[in-house]
Amino acid sequence: MRVLILISDTGGGHRSAAVAIEEALRRLDPTIEIIIRDALVEASTWPLSQMPWVYPVMMRHFRWLYALMFYTTNGTRRSRFAADFSWIFMAGKMRELVTKDRPDLIVSIHPFMTRLVSRAIQSTGKRVPFAIVVTDLVTAHALWYDRDVNWISVPTEVVRARAIASGVEGSRISVMGQPLHPRAMDLRHDRDALRASFGWSEPVVLCVGGGDGLGGLGAHVRAMAKARIAARLVVVCGRNIKLQRELEAESFPIPVEVHGFVSNLPEMMSAADVLVTKGGPGSIIEGCLAGLPMVIYDYIPGQEYGNMRMVCDSGFGSYVPDPKATPAAVSYWLEHHEARREVGERAKRSVAADSAMRIARGLIDLVKA
Repeated sequence: MRVLILISDTGGGHRSAAVAIEEALRRLDPTIEIIIRDALVEASTWPLSQMPWVYPVMMRHFRWLYALMFYTTNGTRRSRFAADFSWIFMAGKMRELVTKDRPDLIVSIHPFMTRLVSRAIQSTGKRVPFAIVVTDLVTAHALWYDRDVNWISVPTEVVRARAIASGVEGSRISVMGQPLHPRAMDLRHDRDALRASFGWSEPVVLCVGGGDGLGGLGAHVRAMAKARIAARLVVVCGRNIKLQRELEAESFPIPVEVHGFVSNLPEMMSAADVLVTKGGPGSIIEGCLAGLPMVIYDYIPGQEYGNMRMVCDSGFGSYVPDPKATPAAVSYWLEHHEARREVGERAKRSVAADSAMRIARGLIDLVKA
């Protein structure tokens, strides 16, 4: 079996989900051949083909433009019009994308690669099963959904309802959870052993800015250090090399440990005490799985607003955009151990650790059907 997974590196979440599903498929069937392609780069025209590089710049300096694009196209008819208009310029490359690897199954993990892929498959006359794995927890854009898709995996009941409202038959939608790497099931490590392996002896506040290290993370780190909170700050800057170098060059009155892009974030979360993060779905769900209370300091307009609301409404944490308020918000969780434990237990129960395995089984069943 050959599986083609389509993503785009607009942020780190789409590739992380693809890697999680890839590993789950390999665990179920080591003979499966898996190909992951950045569909926007390979099959779109300028300026969409430049989105992996444009996206971080837009998130830092032109969020108003992104929000405008999100909200003006976020409707069933409007999203279909946007996709069909793009088809005029991308038809040839899209057909090549879905045929050149001769896949037995195509999986999209990016909202822009739903209706376009459906049209490309139909235009070739081939009957290749097509599945979508939605990775936005609440306010998922209408582009995610297409009524001609064979199967859609969604993370929450809220997103399932949105898919049905967009015209997708309920029988084609399954609530599977946010795809977490299968090693999440293996993270039953002794917490003390994990902390010892990292050299952490004091309480740890893990600070994460997503794959691109967005959202003014540095200001929140500096505020906590200046307030001398009773903890070690472990900062994961992702691909934001500038922030990483700035923080590494500074001197702080408390322990501050700075990292770039890491591959062991779940292990770090399992050994931490509090999570300070942007509102990305992957970081939030991994934080829930680790039982960490959260301080959300930023979110991307539109798609991540619902994630932030979910954390606040569930009592798993709070939204604190002002760096001056971050030390108090974090210190509350450090000082109130019982509240931290209770929230952590509830957060763990809200997450399916085997989500990627469940999605992988659904994909295999789709091919066998």
